[in-house]
Formats: sequence, C-alpha cells, structure tokens
Amino acid sequence: MHKYNSITTLDFTSIQLYNIVIDVESYPLFLPWCLSSKIISKVNKNNFDASLTVGYKAIDEKYTSRIEAVFSKKIRSYAISGPFKSLDSNWAFNDINNHQCEVEFKIEYEFKSFFLDKVMGSLFKKATLKMLEAFEKRAFYLYK
Repeated sequence: MHKYNSITTLDFTSIQLYNIVIDVESYPLFLPWCLSSKIISKVNKNNFDASLTVGYKAIDEKYTSRIEAVFSKKIRSYAISGPFKSLDSNWAFNDINNHQCEVEFKIEYEFKSFFLDKVMGSLFKKATLKMLEAFEKRAFYLYK
C-alpha cells in the first residue's frame, strides 16, 4: 500500500478550494494525465460516482470513484472499480481567516496487479505531487 499526506496553507477560501476539487468533470482541463472524467450517477451535488481515465505514455487506465462530500469541509473519494485494489483520497478544508485555508490531502492506493503496482506505483506518487500543484494553479487561474 502506497500512502501520501500533505498539509498546506493556501491564500484561498475553503469554498473556493472545495469547488475546484468537487468539479470532477473539469479535471481534464488542468490535471496532468487525466484524459477524461464524467459523472455517471448522482445522489446530489456533493455525492456521486465518476468515471476517470488516466494515462501516461502507453498506459491508460479507467476507473470509477465514489465521491462523498460535506460542502466546503471535506471530500472523500474511493475507487469502486478499475485497476486499484484500493484507492482512497481525502481532502479537508479549514478556513484560517477570510482569505486563507489549511488544506489537508491524504491518499492511499494499491493496484490489483503486481506488475501495475511496480510500474505505476512510483509514477502515481509523482502524479500525486503534480496533481496537488495543478489544483493550486487552478485556484490561481480561477480566483486571482
């Protein structure tokens, strides 16, 4: 099982950051290696299943995640089908003041296939770091 955890303070509100993370259908516009994303079933605006295709060089993988969220506070996403034995990511947003928010991001993942885990495991960690950077850049693009 691969794990990553990050806590950072950003000059945006929890609502602004939450809105970027929950907008799964916009991911291909700014997330590296996200080739497509689509909401496939919806309970409400904050709880839904989404299909995502990620790719790097000759490897493309499609998976479905269930997203469960509490508006402007937290977002949990976990894989319910695809190449992952487990994939669980959690975002938590805590406003520090009117223009700063502490963001905590945790992710744990393991591929079903030993081969994919060896090939993609380290790449996935690099992708996670780039992904966090991409979310921050998206916030600057939308709100600054």
